[in-house]
Formats: sequence, structure tokens, C-alpha cells
Amino acid sequence: MQNVARSWLMFQLGKGDPFYLGLLGLSFAVPMVIIPPLGGAIADRVDRVKLLYFTQTASLVIAVILAVLAWQDAIRPWHILGTTFLGAVLLAFDNPARQALIGDIVPRELLANAVSLSAATFTGAALVGPALAGILLDVVGAGWLFMLNAFSFLFVIGALLRLERRPPRGNAKLTWREALFGGARYVANEPHVLVLLVVAAVAALCARSYQQILPVFSAQIWHSGPSGYGLLLSAGGAGALAGALGLAARSHVRRTTHVFVLSGIVLALSLVAFALMPTLHLAAVALVVAGVSATVFTTMVATAVQLEVPSAFRGRVLGLYTITLIGLPSLGSFGLAALARRIGVVHAIIAGAVVLLLALAAAALPLLRPKGPSKGPEEAQSA
Repeated sequence: MQNVARSWLMFQLGKGDPFYLGLLGLSFAVPMVIIPPLGGAIADRVDRVKLLYFTQTASLVIAVILAVLAWQDAIRPWHILGTTFLGAVLLAFDNPARQALIGDIVPRELLANAVSLSAATFTGAALVGPALAGILLDVVGAGWLFMLNAFSFLFVIGALLRLERRPPRGNAKLTWREALFGGARYVANEPHVLVLLVVAAVAALCARSYQQILPVFSAQIWHSGPSGYGLLLSAGGAGALAGALGLAARSHVRRTTHVFVLSGIVLALSLVAFALMPTLHLAAVALVVAGVSATVFTTMVATAVQLEVPSAFRGRVLGLYTITLIGLPSLGSFGLAALARRIGVVHAIIAGAVVLLLALAAAALPLLRPKGPSKGPEEAQSA
């Protein structure tokens, strides 16, 4: 809901210029591209639960600040950009710790289901939140959406308090050099994980970055206002939730790499269909398909990392995964908005989908051939 309010305010303050939405994406993307490796390093050195206490509390404070500014009618573009930047800095530490915590508390045989359920909680919010925000924006205004987000952090903090106490998993003896660069060295020596992350990065930049310019489709192509914007976001969220719950219900996914490639192809084609649809509701249907395929695509990467990467490296490698999951889509939205300025939003979406298809074609052979034996933790660390 906060994301909807923030994007809609930025669109209004920017007088309908999609470049302002690109700036919003850039303010989120810069820290989410640069800082997650450091966040992963911290997650491998400290108590992950205590780190989450800090990040969640600080995020609550940011939401309260936005609410007060909106209520006072004092909010300006730089307020939105600045708080978005700070929130992304916190998330760059929060997400690797939260993802690594899954591997700490869930048995290995249930990890694939747990990763899918984790995705379902996120995408469930993406389904319900935008629909409510599209309605409430006109009724109560953006300030109350920011304050509702602030209240939501109390539930997260409460969940952390109820989490069973476990010994800290951080390794304080880890040198900072190894903490910062060990994850990248590990991935460089694991070709399967490396290719997955590279293709995931291309998808994040070129295909999963479309959400930031949905207000342009809503306002300028289908002339549907906030409610249409909420519908488009909710359609993607509905598909993402369906994909996550579908994966969580399966005890085992065979040929995960094949599923990864196929879901990437479906994602690209569904975005092309979305851009060419003549009506808002048909476009929403295409986004449902895009949501399903995007969730399957990203979950296959997360599952591979959780299963193949030893605990000692998990926070750092998940820091790299966080860049592809969260940081690069926002960076891609900046490029997509700049491209949309030149060739229009429809052609910009299609161009991104074509790039993803080319990347999948180039990576298909190394991804689909049988995987060699993985290095053990000691061998990887010595490398």
C-alpha cells in the first residue's frame, strides 16, 4: 500500500512525467544494488534476529515520517526520494538476514516449500495491498496508507519476539575481507549458481521492472486513474500468489532448471501480450500470467541457493540474490522509464521482453546440461 501511495504521489508531483517514476525507482535501486553484499556479510557475522529488530523498527519510523508529511501537505519529491533511499538501505540488510534465517529454522527437506511460502506472504501482500490502496487513496489519502504501513511493522516485530530462541548463527571470527568478497568468490566457483544469478539479473532489469511505469498505462493509455492502477498491480500480485502457493503445495519440483527456463519464456511472452492488449481488463489477465511465471522464476533461483549453498556462505550469496530479486528491478525501471520517454511505454515493455528471451536462449545450454559435482564448503572457502 505504501508503494502505491508513493508512486502515485510521485506521478502527480511530477505532473505526469514518467521520468519521475524512473527517479523513484533509481532512488530505491542504487542502495539495493550496492549494499546487499554488505548486508549479507553482516548477516553471516551477527545474530540475524537482532539485526531484523533494528531494520524493522527503523522502517516503521520512516513510514511515520511519510505519513506526517502527507497529512501536513508538505510532501515533496525529494522527501519521497530520500525516504525511499533510506528504506532501501535498511532492506539491503533486512532481506539477506531474513532469507538466511529460513535456512536456519527450516529442515532441509522442507526448504523448497518454505521458500515458496515465504514468497506467498510477500505476493499475498502485493495482491491485497494495491487493491485496497487504489480504493483508499481517494477516500483517506496517502497519509493514512503510510501510517497503516507503520502499524504493520508492529506485527513483524511481534513475530520476531515470538520466534523460538536459538543460538546466534553469525560467525564473528569471519574476516571482513572474506565476509565482503567470499560470497562472490563462492559463486564464481559454482557455474550453475552463477548462470542462474546472471539470467535472473537480466530478467530483473528487462522484464520484472515493469511495475514502476504501470501508472503511465493506467492514466495515459486506459485512462482509469488510481483504481485501474490498483487493478494492474493486484493482477500481478494474484498471479504471483497463485504461483507461490502452487509451488508450496508440491512436495518436490523435478527438473528445477527446466522450470526456470520455461517460466522465463512465459514471463517474457506474457509481458508482450500485456503491452499489446486493447483493454485494461485483458491487460490485467496478461499480468496474472506474468505474476505466476515471475514467482516460479525467482523461486527456482532462491531454492537453488538455499539447497546448494552451505550455511556459512548463505547470507552472502543471498545478498547477491537480493540484488536480482529487489534491487535490479528498480534500476531497470529507471532505464525502462527513460526508454519509454523515447519510444513509448508499449515498445519499451516489448523491448525488455525480447532481451530476456535472448538471454534465456544464450543460457539454455549451460543451464540444461547435467550439473557437475558441487564443491564442499571447505573447498569453496579455500578457492
